[in-house]
Amino acid sequence: MLKFSQINEGKKFYPDPSVIKRYASYIIPLYIQGELKCDARLIDEWLEIYKSKEREKNEMMICDLEILAVSNIISNPISQNGYLLLKREIDEKCPKLEKFLRRFLQKTKDEE
Repeated sequence: MLKFSQINEGKKFYPDPSVIKRYASYIIPLYIQGELKCDARLIDEWLEIYKSKEREKNEMMICDLEILAVSNIISNPISQNGYLLLKREIDEKCPKLEKFLRRFLQKTKDEE
């Protein structure tokens, strides 16, 4: 007698959106200021999600701009492997993020 007629080993992976949002929050201002280029509709979508009325409803939602921001440093943050790399990066006090932001901070200091 067969105990199982079908074996389905598909696993679903759901990253914690707060981790990706927190990490992306350092990079998104560069898109808004025009230091980094992206499609204007991505910025509009991000601003729409973070309106005061919409913020609580969209707490568990990751928008494309946040994924794009994090993928500047981590190749694919919404895959399981990429998410684990992101967690490791945060645990190590974000050295890749610091290195990425350094050139923009230096540019700002040079302009002063």
